[in-house]
Amino acid sequence: MEAEAETMNTDETSAQRPLDGRRDDIIVTAARLFAENGYASTTMTQIARACGLRQSSLYYWFGQKEAILRELLALNRITMDFIVTQIADTAESPAVRLLRLLVFDLNELCQAPVDISEIDALAERQPDGFREYWEDMSVLHRELTALIAEGIERGEFTACDPELAALHICAAEQGIQHRFRSSEAHRPGGASPFQHPVLDRGEFVTEAARWLVRSLLADVTSMPAIVAAAERQADAGAPATGDSAAPAVAVPSAGS
Repeated sequence: MEAEAETMNTDETSAQRPLDGRRDDIIVTAARLFAENGYASTTMTQIARACGLRQSSLYYWFGQKEAILRELLALNRITMDFIVTQIADTAESPAVRLLRLLVFDLNELCQAPVDISEIDALAERQPDGFREYWEDMSVLHRELTALIAEGIERGEFTACDPELAALHICAAEQGIQHRFRSSEAHRPGGASPFQHPVLDRGEFVTEAARWLVRSLLADVTSMPAIVAAAERQADAGAPATGDSAAPAVAVPSAGS
């Protein structure tokens, strides 16, 4: 019965279901089980049981296990789409494009149901099942490298190794989103000895993205003009700061 259930199809895909906390709970729980048992060894029955659902209820949200995996990989795809539709204009300053990309990507990472660090670790242990994840990561890293190289050539960014700088940005993004996710445990007055102010996502993401771009600039006094240009793009309808326009769905983006 389990083998049949694993490949069960439904007429309506999970992407057509209304989004709510239950769907996110399933994604988070499945990611944990994939990490503990391996993707291939985890069954829909186990996921349903861990979520406190009947198996038929689980199938309301996801017709098969592969659909959950696709949700875990979806975050990278949103950022890939943003690069194609919003960052491809080479007439725009590389620094402005990088700022817009980082704000968008960090927003997606901070809103996703699953910490990208967990997906990254899962993909490292099970590379065959997460080949699409690594392909998207390769594209993202290549685009970041090209954008930084262009900024160096135009004199906006300081001389550096573009590929290493892209890796540093990816690593920083992963840490930034993880700190945001764990911030509630460290709010003032809590039990943790490490405490910091309550973080507003929009403010935290925007400042982090600006900090990353500023670290590359050949002339840091150009930062206000870069910020203003990115905000003009937002006013024109392209997401540049604050909340992203794309829906918050689960799973690479730049966190590797």
